[in-house]
Amino acid sequence: MIRARIKPDGLPFRVYERFGKRTYSIGYKMVNGRWAFRYDCPVEDAAQIRKLRRDAIEASARVIEDRPDGGFKGLVQSWFDWQETLPSGDARKRADSTIAENKREAENLIKAWGHFEPYEITRSMGYEYLDACVATRPAKANKEISLARLILEYGIRKDLLVTNPLDQITKNKTIKARRYVTDDEMALVVEVGRKLGGARHIVALALRTAWLCVRRSVEVRALTRDAIKEPGILWQDGKNKNKPPVLIEWSPELRTTIEEVLKIKRFGVAGTMFVFGNMRGQRYTKGGWKKMLSNLMDECEVLAAERLVAFEKFSLQDCRPKGVSDKLERGDTDTQDATLHTDGKMIAQIYDRRQSRKATPAG
Repeated sequence: MIRARIKPDGLPFRVYERFGKRTYSIGYKMVNGRWAFRYDCPVEDAAQIRKLRRDAIEASARVIEDRPDGGFKGLVQSWFDWQETLPSGDARKRADSTIAENKREAENLIKAWGHFEPYEITRSMGYEYLDACVATRPAKANKEISLARLILEYGIRKDLLVTNPLDQITKNKTIKARRYVTDDEMALVVEVGRKLGGARHIVALALRTAWLCVRRSVEVRALTRDAIKEPGILWQDGKNKNKPPVLIEWSPELRTTIEEVLKIKRFGVAGTMFVFGNMRGQRYTKGGWKKMLSNLMDECEVLAAERLVAFEKFSLQDCRPKGVSDKLERGDTDTQDATLHTDGKMIAQIYDRRQSRKATPAG
């Protein structure tokens, strides 16, 4: 608790000093009752006491200046600024792709709560937010509330609120997608891509490579020619650059796929640094990729209807689960190494889309 001063002592707000029998102490007490800093020295050392008072006054100014202003909107911006200043090796730093997604999520949070102070946000407001999205975007709302909880926790560090109202909040129940891309669907996409040529051909081969190498979307779109080695393709983790890379060794199908995409001619003198770059040799943006993928999938639906065969649109994000599921079905023991996951929890919960299981009898 912050008590009122008994008498004026010339110290800034929240800076308190104490003269004990043996020790003098001075510090800055935050809203939550914890000390942001506290200095002490022997009570008889007058020179040191004067120095600690000066130091405390200066430090309190830095504490106040470091506190984000502008309400919840200002706190959100401060959190992103903090993320961008963290060194690359810091475990708290999020991947660039994650931050880009968080910024899109934060836009909705700011629309809802941007005019509030962080300490005004309540648990009930969190449930109101989730309820408003339950019919149209329940899973996305869950992610946004998770981000809001993380940002408010940062606000506690900055002394803007005492407790986090979104801790252990019950999120919307969702049905997780269990899409499994069949071999026939993948083959049809590659066939149509070859027929259309150009950008659609590149996109089709990228889908196939994502499946064969069990890679994320961001990793495939960022693949450069220097990652192609004699024994295979060297893949970096798209979310954690500090993880050691994984070498996916050549198979006849993977080698053929890469050779095929490298032969596709781009416009004029376009560079070819990115293996799955656009026709100008540049890395695909999310918007550009989405447009080409949509066009390719539309053409696949038309051909599938003509042939009276089953086909459902899919994306790069669906190819990694297919690759993991196919490796598990085949009995491969290197699936975790291939995905660069540190444990098998994510593989079992998210990527395993096998349609059936096989097991040996007990006896």
